[in-house]
Amino acid sequence: MSDHPLRSKVISKHHMYMMNSPKSAVAIVALASLLSITNLALSATLHRGTNSEPRSLDPHRAVGNSAAVILYDLFTGLMTLDAAGAITAGVAESYAVSADGLTYTFTLRPGIVWSDDTPLTAEDFVYSFRRLLKPDTAARFASQLFPIVNAQSVNRGAAEPTALGVTALDERTLVVKLNQPTAYLPQLMASNAASPVPRHVIETEGRGWTRPGIMVSNGAYVLAEQVPATLIRAVKNTAFYDAVNVSIDAVVFYPTENQGTSLNRFRAGELDVVLNFPADQIDRIRSTMPNSLHITPALGVYYLAPNTRAPPFNDARVRRALALAIDRDAIVARLLPPGTAAATNIVPPITDGYNGTATDYAAIPLKARITEAHELLASAGFDPSNPLTFAFKTDPIEQNRRIAVALTSMWKAIGVVVETDTTGASDVNRDGRTGNFEMIRWTWFGPYNDAATFLGLFETTNGANVSGYSNPTFDAKLRQANAAQEPSTRRTLLAEAEAILNQEQPVIPLYFHAGRRLVNPVVQGWIDNARSANLTRYLSLDR
Repeated sequence: MSDHPLRSKVISKHHMYMMNSPKSAVAIVALASLLSITNLALSATLHRGTNSEPRSLDPHRAVGNSAAVILYDLFTGLMTLDAAGAITAGVAESYAVSADGLTYTFTLRPGIVWSDDTPLTAEDFVYSFRRLLKPDTAARFASQLFPIVNAQSVNRGAAEPTALGVTALDERTLVVKLNQPTAYLPQLMASNAASPVPRHVIETEGRGWTRPGIMVSNGAYVLAEQVPATLIRAVKNTAFYDAVNVSIDAVVFYPTENQGTSLNRFRAGELDVVLNFPADQIDRIRSTMPNSLHITPALGVYYLAPNTRAPPFNDARVRRALALAIDRDAIVARLLPPGTAAATNIVPPITDGYNGTATDYAAIPLKARITEAHELLASAGFDPSNPLTFAFKTDPIEQNRRIAVALTSMWKAIGVVVETDTTGASDVNRDGRTGNFEMIRWTWFGPYNDAATFLGLFETTNGANVSGYSNPTFDAKLRQANAAQEPSTRRTLLAEAEAILNQEQPVIPLYFHAGRRLVNPVVQGWIDNARSANLTRYLSLDR
């Protein structure tokens, strides 16, 4: 790996100075001092590449994996993640659960403050949870708090935020009351959506509270600079409760949709970590920088969301026909790097406490699936004289573009005419949320490690229900599963809920993600994990 380009420029500049200075001894001393300072500055800053520009750095409004990486550094919830991506204590030093599983009592660490030294209290979490659920916040992940008493009613505008089952008994004690036992509640409390936000800043600055120099946060870092489509820089938050153990002084995130560009910048030494890279470069990377390559199964699934609100995708026959015609094994083998796996169901196999439910056609040969797909389309009224035609929305990232080309070809084999609508990643996210599509490519990375985060995507009231699917039987089955306290009973009910999705196909899974990172060996403390969550606070640099 080459030296950082800034370091090279500094050396070059001062080499010319020494060549032209008669006071060479003084120059050498000056150069050594300057290089020492420069190296110290460089070694204290981590440079991370992300896939796209985050739509927002407000944890209640942010979406996407690129935003999540940044928010993990800026905010810390009641619970958080450790260096290996497992749940650990965050702002709360401990919690207790009532015998019936309906009440959680969190005790905050003593002396917790915001980055501006304003005390952070239990009341801040009350305010934050209410804000997340308020309809005008339009939080995509508001449904994560639906297990809390009256949360769903607040989110619908049917109840006042004060009705939410969250109470601050005193500055350090927060009580959360649930509708039903929810064993994964601590997981929810570690998600970005459950982060506290600073009421004293938001009520003064409004939506502008996330601007550099104004934003106040409570994580290991605080926002210092943001240049649209160029960089986001955060510096160490000296008020963070564990600041003494934070080694890296600053972290700079570089949003880059073109994975080839990110790879080139990594090779040039401009980036220390790259979130993703072109799949077709895997062999070259393995041969030229094997120590930088990190591939591990991830808690994520790549899928297609048909808009079930309107024809033609309100017909389950049409959705199933398209799912049957896809050769997932070919897509994985030819277009994706090692580690990814073909998916015909929505829940990743590495999800804790759940094995997943295979779709009935998972083992059927492709030729037989093509035959069934033709029959289903014919029964739905589509044939060569009246072909199924629709627009498929995706983004220009090279891997996604190639997948779109492959899908178009596979669907053509069953007489389907597809128009590929390519737009920016942020536009795809917006159109998915607003239902402005016929078919859209989508990705979900579990904000917590439980099957409910994947199956819940298709619950009628879930704000992340992109496809618009609604099935009362599925909703009821999922509620029963989440209320079950016996793990085996819960697994059975979750599997029954997933079987409904497999049958009605409101989602067309393609593959399970693998974390695909490039990490410069100078980055110390990196631990691959299913969440693909590597908080900067646990890393250090050896330059």
